[in-house]
Amino acid sequence: MRFPNYKQSLTMDVMLQMAVRVSIVIIAVSALTYWHIYKTLVSSTIDGLEHYIQERGQRESGIFKLAESNHEIFRATYLAHWQQDFFYNDKFFWHVFERRSDQTIRLQKKAYDGYFNHSGLISKDVTAYIGANAPIENNAFRKKLLLAYTMVDHFGVAWTRQFANLYVSMPENVNIVYWPGVRWADNATSKLNVLSEEWVYITTRQNNPNRNSVWTGLYYDPTALEWMVSLETPIDISPTNTLNIGHDILLNALFDRVFNDHLTGTYNFIFREDGRLIAHPAKINEMNRTHGMLMISQLKDTQLQHYFQTLQTNIHHKQKDYFIVESDDEFLAVSKINGPGWWFVTVYPKSLLSSPSLNAAKFILIVSLFALVIELVMLYLVMMKKVVKPLETFMDASSAIEGQRYEKITGNVLPLPDHLDNEIGKLAKLFKSMSGSLQNFRSDMQRLTHSLEDQVKVRTRELQRAKDKAEKEATIDSLTQIPNRHSFYNRAKALLQQADHAGEPLCFLMLDIDLFKMINDTYGHPQGDQVLVACARTIENTIREKDLLGRLGGEEFAVVLPNTSLEEARVIAERIRVMIAELSFYTAQRTQSFHTTISIGISCASETIYAYELLYKHADLALYEAKQSGRNFSD
Repeated sequence: MRFPNYKQSLTMDVMLQMAVRVSIVIIAVSALTYWHIYKTLVSSTIDGLEHYIQERGQRESGIFKLAESNHEIFRATYLAHWQQDFFYNDKFFWHVFERRSDQTIRLQKKAYDGYFNHSGLISKDVTAYIGANAPIENNAFRKKLLLAYTMVDHFGVAWTRQFANLYVSMPENVNIVYWPGVRWADNATSKLNVLSEEWVYITTRQNNPNRNSVWTGLYYDPTALEWMVSLETPIDISPTNTLNIGHDILLNALFDRVFNDHLTGTYNFIFREDGRLIAHPAKINEMNRTHGMLMISQLKDTQLQHYFQTLQTNIHHKQKDYFIVESDDEFLAVSKINGPGWWFVTVYPKSLLSSPSLNAAKFILIVSLFALVIELVMLYLVMMKKVVKPLETFMDASSAIEGQRYEKITGNVLPLPDHLDNEIGKLAKLFKSMSGSLQNFRSDMQRLTHSLEDQVKVRTRELQRAKDKAEKEATIDSLTQIPNRHSFYNRAKALLQQADHAGEPLCFLMLDIDLFKMINDTYGHPQGDQVLVACARTIENTIREKDLLGRLGGEEFAVVLPNTSLEEARVIAERIRVMIAELSFYTAQRTQSFHTTISIGISCASETIYAYELLYKHADLALYEAKQSGRNFSD
């Protein structure tokens, strides 16, 4: 066969034009796919962030709202006892208080170590400091002290389960503290002036004319070795006779949640409306250096300053406790922490959305280009057989006719493709007609029974089969023959939307084969593939027909359980775990058998969680806990 000159080749010209046009279509479809997926992800992400940030703000506000509620109870109870002429017993006063050699008044050590009070209950963990210049000889002052001590002792036992301590300060240089594990007043020197402390002077009439509960700024307490903030509430017996209730709230747990409990790929920080930075995972050293007195304006962080200016404007305009702001590169989800007036912020980079969208578009582009290459190769082969080779024969026949050698055509010395029922066949018959074969023309035509339409249908069926095969390869994992990660994600989101609209329960299982790398390293990758296929079949045969199974990658699988409660999900997960544990595998030489186990994490949708990413995250965390619990475990 003669090869064509590609510079003058009809085949290459057709193929190039087809390749250019189809490539343009493929690029356009990929771009539209990216845009559609990105917009869909943005919409679902904003919905998920709204649920997340609202719930996060409510959760982080809980301890502060509880502190304010405690103070209201304490203030009302104290004033009620005072107004009902609280019974003062001078003997009992000096039974618990004593004058020290430094002229200060303090509680006796038994008030901290423990003693049986008049009610028959044990009083303990309370210390008190009363400065040397306090009017201890005044009966009303001693009554105020004794009532304050009694109530601190009464409420402290219950309240310090959530708070570091409970204390009452007075402008007469007094502080009475319930603080298990810390002898606060016993460690105070006789020169201590509590009026110089922020947690006292912020309650004075000059600093707090409205007489409301007020919060201190963030500070580090070297005694407790904790970051904390204090709530102070004044109690006015009269304009000149006052005292203050105090709670210290430890913040290390809050900071730990801010730094570590976040959505995948995001980070959190907290700031005060005046620009004071409360918590930021990248500013821990600066906060330690400034003892918590760190203003955002003092930092050389233009991005953080931009966030603060944007959020400050929106806080004033929106007048809402939570909202989402979209900037150039990220979403800022903001929720107010009620109490100290802080704002909790989650920074959600848009790259978390653009990256999967771009990957999906790239995947479609690559698959489409690969399909185009295959089609061009097939087109080339077809054209070489159906067009180029017949044309070469016609060129030889034309030369024979030009040389008046008609016998080569009529005697089939030059076999023209006159058996084809297409333009080439017609041209072959015309050549034979021109060579004196007109008599055989009709008989030859009757023998040509195949129609062009039948060939088109056959070709169409072949193309459809090729298309179906390509679509299957794009959505089915080639090893386990179950939906791959992309297909599983799309179908899982559809099930989530159906469950959300119908208000039905839905659970999500994350499954990970335990010590799978060890199986590959010990027995070889073929045995590892056998384990993956066997586990996939076992899970597929164990779950219900309505459930969705997919392979997320490696040894990790996931199952969506529609219309399924948490208890039902645990039953299914346990059934899967047991079935996997009962499987037996053999080495390549079948000289040794081995087993494998699987760990399972469970998460369930709720009124606020119908987002795939949140269910995936919660199930992944549960899977991690199952792994930490010893593997071969469902949680």
